[in-house]
Amino acid sequence: MKEQVFNIKNIDALEQVSIAIKNLCNTQKIFIVDGEMGAGKTTLISNTCQLLNIQDKPSSPTYSILNTYFSKEFGEINHFDFYRLKDENEAIESGLDEPLYNGSICFVEWAEKIENLLPEIYVKVAIETLPNNHRLITITS
Repeated sequence: MKEQVFNIKNIDALEQVSIAIKNLCNTQKIFIVDGEMGAGKTTLISNTCQLLNIQDKPSSPTYSILNTYFSKEFGEINHFDFYRLKDENEAIESGLDEPLYNGSICFVEWAEKIENLLPEIYVKVAIETLPNNHRLITITS
């Protein structure tokens, strides 16, 4: 297991984290992005998607639960936000679990809501909120 730790003091420093995630996209497909409400999960995923050269502007999938983008280099990229999901059965019934297994890159927020549906192998990106609006971001692959 490999771990990378980043002490982020401003939003511009997020690029180094996004680059590290992009570098993993050649061998890893599932990225669990964990942090409390307002920690910056969607911001990090949006920055990373821009580095992956998606064709559309990334946005939060809080209400739609899933946004799918396309990158010429990486193909389909899925961004899930399971915050509003009631339970795992809702994910299964709506087919939201299927993109996790189709070989595309997936970024998952609030993964604890679908814990039993996750593939065994994934990268965990943990965002810890620190004083002064700083973040400690740990990538475990």
